[in-house]
Amino acid sequence: MKSGTLSFPISLPEDTRLTHRRISAIQLVVGEEGDKRLGAIVQIPKDARLETCGDGFNEHTVKVRWQGLSYFVFRDDLG
Repeated sequence: MKSGTLSFPISLPEDTRLTHRRISAIQLVVGEEGDKRLGAIVQIPKDARLETCGDGFNEHTVKVRWQGLSYFVFRDDLG
């Protein structure tokens, strides 16, 4: 995983997109001691507004924010 991949965005989002269908996402979680880790896989509903915030953990993913939380989603799912 690239350095900074699990960091949370502190700048403005790069782009905002609406999902055209329900998509899977992996939540980024901050533990009690401030450690960052991958969390649960969740379903983001159709027509959700996602803010893209940077690269994901590989070339197929991107970091997004939805409802105030950070996630990784597949680039292909964003269309």
